[in-house]
Amino acid sequence: MNHPSVDLSMAIQISMAPAFLLVAISNLINGITATRQRIIDRYRELSAENRDVLIPPDEVEYEKSVLRHRVSLSTRAITLLTSAIMLIALVIFIIFISLVSPAIDLTLTLAPLFALAMLSVIVASVFFLRQLRVSSQQLRRIGLSA
Repeated sequence: MNHPSVDLSMAIQISMAPAFLLVAISNLINGITATRQRIIDRYRELSAENRDVLIPPDEVEYEKSVLRHRVSLSTRAITLLTSAIMLIALVIFIIFISLVSPAIDLTLTLAPLFALAMLSVIVASVFFLRQLRVSSQQLRRIGLSA
């Protein structure tokens, strides 16, 4: 049996790999949040009473509906990525506890939790891609190439 400080050091080292994944997912959330904020700003601009935009009212309502859809897709992506972060944090916790306290062996839960976290990232990416597709369609609709 190793000295307790060696076991603790090993537990920290093994827990670090999934921690880097947390950083990567956090960066994705930041990017999607920034995009979402720009969408919301555009919505507010279109909703203002004395707006500088000279667009027919029916076009304004159509664009606002597209923006609402884009916000919804972005929100779903952020929610799923946040869920993935919580699942990965739970994986890190289980790895750490299982290595520090051999009497508590929860390693069989790691694979399903990690798989669920990755599935959340995949589905979040699909929602973000859908949001980008809606954005590209809107750009083509107004005559800009996407």
